[in-house]
Amino acid sequence: RLPTFSKAASLRGIDVISTRIWFDEVVETRTPANVFARFEELRGSGGTFFMLDQLQGNTEELWGGDEPQGSVVACDFYNAGGVMSMSDEDVIKILTEDLLPSAVPKFKDAKVVDSWVGKYAGTVSWFSPGSYTSRPPLEGAGNDVLPNVKIAGDWVRMGDREHGAKGLCQERAYVSGMEAANSLLKTTGDITDVKEVLQVREDEEQFKFGVSVNNQVMKVLPRFWVK
Repeated sequence: RLPTFSKAASLRGIDVISTRIWFDEVVETRTPANVFARFEELRGSGGTFFMLDQLQGNTEELWGGDEPQGSVVACDFYNAGGVMSMSDEDVIKILTEDLLPSAVPKFKDAKVVDSWVGKYAGTVSWFSPGSYTSRPPLEGAGNDVLPNVKIAGDWVRMGDREHGAKGLCQERAYVSGMEAANSLLKTTGDITDVKEVLQVREDEEQFKFGVSVNNQVMKVLPRFWVK
C-alpha cells in the first residue's frame, strides 16, 4: 500500500551464516574485531569474527548465566551461498580447525565448550549499483503517515542524521537503531531518554582529496554500470 515499503521489498539480499562459539580458555587477539579473507574454506564468502569477551566483558550473561570459562567468539559469513549447504557441525569445524587458528594460532589449543549456528537466506542487504533510491528512510513512510514506525539497519537512508559509518556494517546498523529509537521518542513526546550519537572522526586529508578528484571525474564519466 505504501510506496516506501514496496520499493524496499524489491531489494535483493545475500545469504548469511551467523555463529557463536564458546571456548574453554581465553585467547588473546591483537584486536577484538577481525576479518577473514582469501581462505579457500570460505568458498567465495567473506567472513568476520568478533571477540565478544573482549567487547562486552566475559560475564555470566555471555555464558547464559553459567560461570565464564574462556573466550566467546561471534563468527559471521557474508555472501554465504557456498557454505549454506554445510552442516552446522562442519561450519564449526572449519572455523575451529582452519580459519580461527590460521588467524590466531592460539586457537589451536582452545577446545569448544558450546556452539550455535544460524543460517539466513537472502536476509542481508545487497548494496548493488542503483539500489540507493529503493532503500527505506529511517522515518519509514513519514511522521505524517505512520509516526510510530521507524526503520533501522545498515540499509536505511538516515537523511540529516546520516552517519560516517556507511555500507554493509554492524556499526551503521547499531547507529541507525539508536537514531530510530531517538526519533520514536521524539515522535511520542518522550525526549527524556534521547541518546547522543557520536560521529566518526574526520577522514585524513589525502583521502578527502581522492574523494574530491573521484567526484569530479564521475561528473563527466558515464556511469555505464548502472544503466
